[in-house]
Amino acid sequence: GLPPQKSVQRIANKQWSKIVAASRQVLGRAIQCGGTTIADFVNSNGQKGYFQIELQVYGRAGEPCSVCGNPISHAKMAGRASYYCAKCQK
Repeated sequence: GLPPQKSVQRIANKQWSKIVAASRQVLGRAIQCGGTTIADFVNSNGQKGYFQIELQVYGRAGEPCSVCGNPISHAKMAGRASYYCAKCQK
């Protein structure tokens, strides 16, 4: 729910708590799925992960947000691709 351009110094403690909780949930699910194979990732057993099929915004620029239907936005930040919903992440 945070805009990707927001400075980390301006994130309140309550928001950090939500970020930590959501991160734990997402990382736990990603581990269950064996990771995210976007290009050539394989685990130590040579198997590809399948968490990428659950990604909500990454790589979906222009597609509708699964929450509000607004088109997913794409921007480059700090040299990295960033995908987000401008309506949900005000």
